[in-house]
Amino acid sequence: METETLLQESVGSPVKSTAVFVRDLSLSVPNRRNKKETKFLLDNISFDLPEGTFTAIVGPSGCGKTTLIRLLAGLRNQTSGEVRLAGHTPGSLRAGLPLAIGYLPQFSALHDSLTVRETLEDALAIRLPGSVPKAQRRQWFNSVVDLAGLSGVLDQACETLSGGQKRRLSLAEELIGDPPFLFLDELTSGLDPNADLEMMQWMRDLVRRTGKTVVMVTHSVANLDQCDKVLFLNAGKLLFAGAPEEFLPAFGAGSIEEIYATAGRYDAAPYEGDQAVPEPRPLKSSRPANAMSQFGILMRRQVRLLFRDKGQLGLQLLLLISFPVLVAVFALDGLPAVQSLSLEVETSVVEGLAEQLSYLKESFDVASLVQGLAMFQVILLTLMGANNGAREIAKEAPILQKELRAGLSAFSYCTTKVIQVTLFSAIQSFWMTWFVKEMCGFPGSFADQYMILFLATAAMSNTCLLFSAISRTPEKASLLSIYLVGLQLPLSGAVLALPELLRWATQPVIAAYWGWSGYLRTLEMFRQYDVVQQASKTEIAISSSSVVVLSAHIIVGWMLVVFAIKRSSFRSE
Repeated sequence: METETLLQESVGSPVKSTAVFVRDLSLSVPNRRNKKETKFLLDNISFDLPEGTFTAIVGPSGCGKTTLIRLLAGLRNQTSGEVRLAGHTPGSLRAGLPLAIGYLPQFSALHDSLTVRETLEDALAIRLPGSVPKAQRRQWFNSVVDLAGLSGVLDQACETLSGGQKRRLSLAEELIGDPPFLFLDELTSGLDPNADLEMMQWMRDLVRRTGKTVVMVTHSVANLDQCDKVLFLNAGKLLFAGAPEEFLPAFGAGSIEEIYATAGRYDAAPYEGDQAVPEPRPLKSSRPANAMSQFGILMRRQVRLLFRDKGQLGLQLLLLISFPVLVAVFALDGLPAVQSLSLEVETSVVEGLAEQLSYLKESFDVASLVQGLAMFQVILLTLMGANNGAREIAKEAPILQKELRAGLSAFSYCTTKVIQVTLFSAIQSFWMTWFVKEMCGFPGSFADQYMILFLATAAMSNTCLLFSAISRTPEKASLLSIYLVGLQLPLSGAVLALPELLRWATQPVIAAYWGWSGYLRTLEMFRQYDVVQQASKTEIAISSSSVVVLSAHIIVGWMLVVFAIKRSSFRSE
């Protein structure tokens, strides 16, 4: 089957020429044992790869195979030397035409609950520009499905696929963008011998049918005859670059295993080719979909994933129901005092003194209860906010990295996450406000109390979303979020007054303080606020300040999440 290409941004006549040009490529890092010394991960490597070839990079573990392919794919910068893809630097292609380079890491990154069809349709919508007509998009989708051999599993969930099928699906996602260059790290890892052969034959046929330039790292050497060229590395040096049939004779060996065993005896293979850096050539590659189109598909996918995650939905429902009940339970004993607090005194001097003493005690108890219930609501909501955002980005970091490489808009992605945690915050704070108000009979405006509790919850959700964006694992993000929630109560000053210097340093970033202050200010027209103000050793911020600061937490958090995601697209995996 002939695979048609998409409408392209720039078109050049197909000329058989050098696709991958590498000269004197080196990468060094500081030696961990002696910081004054450097260690070469790659040492003065040079080779050429013609376009439309299938190349395997082989060598002992730790020889630099993955490092080399990441340099070729523009995911890491070399210390010295030149790398060109059709005359372009990998970095310039990633910035200008991200779909020109397909890269597949060792482990597949998929949403397990999505089907194969949904996964590929999402990839199609994210990668292809809106200018591609609907009929051509459908034709291209069917071509990629047939090419990858996935037509029989389109309606299966990704979690049910075999290892080989997952690798094919991941590769199909990269093929959606029709890249002229494909860099694959351990494509056949974990496959049985027969599946390994089938995958190598499939890759050979893919190159023949599409004319793509494919470079693959592999530990398996049983089927190197399926490749056009072999690169053999050892200790960061290139010992061989040539056709598979020339591999054994070049070392005078009877088997590949013998070459591996004696690789340390050989020097790097000399290179005597042209040293002139080639001029950039036009490439057939399209830009990905615009940010607005990507936002639409990401929102649709987010809703789909949310309702298929029964565990997360169950946890959200449990917290939503149980936390307001906890507040009401702790409030029950003190509610009569809150509701019947009186400022009247009797005319009798003796009775008046007794009444004033009783009032002072009652006022202190009421002040403690009102402050405590206000802070209890805020702390529980910040805990729910932490749950909203802590794992949301970190849990799908490999998928995010894959899509960022393909031109995903960081702003569109972050906006979908912020919308989700904001909606959760709105529901959680509404239920908390309504339930506590109904059960405890707190005075004050429902709208004002809801607004301040919503802002406090959303502020914490966005802060923990930032933790999720900067953490490499969901566990680390969750731990940071737990620490932050744990600091809310002591650093708010609501229980114990803080030293002046510490208060000025911490309160601006402690959402619980502003939520607590804002909530108490909604009682300002009632006598409960008076007794709280008299008893509190911490200044209660005015309502407008609480609203402004919490809103700033949300906006700044959103902006930092976008910045962190953009920065992560350049971070080594």
